[in-house]
Amino acid sequence: MNEKIFRTDTKALVGSVIIGIVMLIMMQVTGRIDAILDPTLLLLNGTCWAFFTGLIVLMYRQPAGIIAGVVEAVVAMATGYSPLGFFFLFANVIGSIVYSLISSRFSMEKLSHHIIAMLGTAVTGNLCVMVGLIYVFHLDWKIALLSSSITAFVGTIVAGILTKSIYGSLQKSALLQ
Repeated sequence: MNEKIFRTDTKALVGSVIIGIVMLIMMQVTGRIDAILDPTLLLLNGTCWAFFTGLIVLMYRQPAGIIAGVVEAVVAMATGYSPLGFFFLFANVIGSIVYSLISSRFSMEKLSHHIIAMLGTAVTGNLCVMVGLIYVFHLDWKIALLSSSITAFVGTIVAGILTKSIYGSLQKSALLQ
């Protein structure tokens, strides 16, 4: 099971930083779009986060998922692109670990495997964001729960489908060898 969760070769560690930078660029863009549309409903940002979290874990395992998540969260805090940046640190790390634990139990060849792993990731990550919505935006816990639930639902479905598609294409192209 350790070989399904951990990978510490140079390619994985460097790859996680590079993909983490791509993730952070996408998160910056989608975060700003979400801020314009509705800062409490992080649909684009949450879906982008879930997709990259899953893809990085599938491509490079751990600690790569954690490294990429920490890079994204630290830059989010440093640039101030979201007042929830501090809570993204916990969402990224916990979400990445949860995805690793769930995906290690499956072959990840079926869409249902990706949806199940993404569900665990989206729920745990959005619980962290929910705490941020309560403390930063002073939302009532019921509103924060609704916002996080909607984001988790959309992120699970859309990111699960995207992750299956992109990861499948990467496997066929032999880029993961």
